[in-house]
Amino acid sequence: MVTDVLGERLFTAAVTPMRADESIDHTALSAMLDSDIRRGVEGLYVCGSSGEGVLLSEAERIAVAETAVAAAAGRVPVVSHVGAMSTGEAIRIATAAKDAGVGAISMIPPLYYGYSTPDVVRHFRSVIDAVDLPFVLYNIPQFTGRDISEGGFDELLALPQVVGVKHTSRNLYGAERIIRRYPHLTLVNGFDEFYLPALSIGARGAIGTTVSLQIELFLSLRRRFAQGDLAGARAVQVRINDTVEGMVEVGVFGAAKYLGGRLSVPLGDCRAPLPALDDDGRTRLDSVFARLQEHIAVTAEEDAAA
Repeated sequence: MVTDVLGERLFTAAVTPMRADESIDHTALSAMLDSDIRRGVEGLYVCGSSGEGVLLSEAERIAVAETAVAAAAGRVPVVSHVGAMSTGEAIRIATAAKDAGVGAISMIPPLYYGYSTPDVVRHFRSVIDAVDLPFVLYNIPQFTGRDISEGGFDELLALPQVVGVKHTSRNLYGAERIIRRYPHLTLVNGFDEFYLPALSIGARGAIGTTVSLQIELFLSLRRRFAQGDLAGARAVQVRINDTVEGMVEVGVFGAAKYLGGRLSVPLGDCRAPLPALDDDGRTRLDSVFARLQEHIAVTAEEDAAA
């Protein structure tokens, strides 16, 4: 089993391109992922929040994993989010993702019903036992109502198949405690605006919505942090946050598709009930894109002069 599929890599939390009829555009998906890799993205995370995974059917999620593996062509690892409402569905998606050749699977806790912590652990454990792949817990309490870092998941975090936690939470104290208790795990930052703070408490890589849009900035921040240039790293984090702020103001998932389309091929709108961008939103994002290009240019100049 490959246990270092995560490492310090910068993964894109890939969007899922869609046509006007909401069918998945696999040609655009392949072109987008290839473009991301060529620009420096080091891993692909598909069917997560940015990829509208919970809005896709079982068959669609399997097909996305297959397209991602083909597009990666062995250049970077692919992690497929397989979390589902039922344990059986999660196992089927995970099994198919393994057959497709993904390097790891990832899951959020089950939603809607008031599951106890032992229920959730049993759900995770069933998928882990059924599919022999590295497993990444996806901690995103603002969507699931459950913070894995608050306790009750010791049995799960100690399993050898569990190689990391995707921590999409502002609770950096909880993240630090996970690292402290389970040093064999890789903590992966999930909020792009927290990349530098997360590195400071021991996180390694990142899986983020804006990573592919501003991979140059993430690479520069990581390099500056490793060299002990905290002031320089903070300056780049501010630039990253400028893009995040502009995207959040118009709806981050639709914004990710629009801006990603500026870098590769048109990626369409989100699947309903997520809202489509209006003309005002696209105009505002054009300004965000222009500012981002300026930030990338300035950062490159600074790095060249360093």
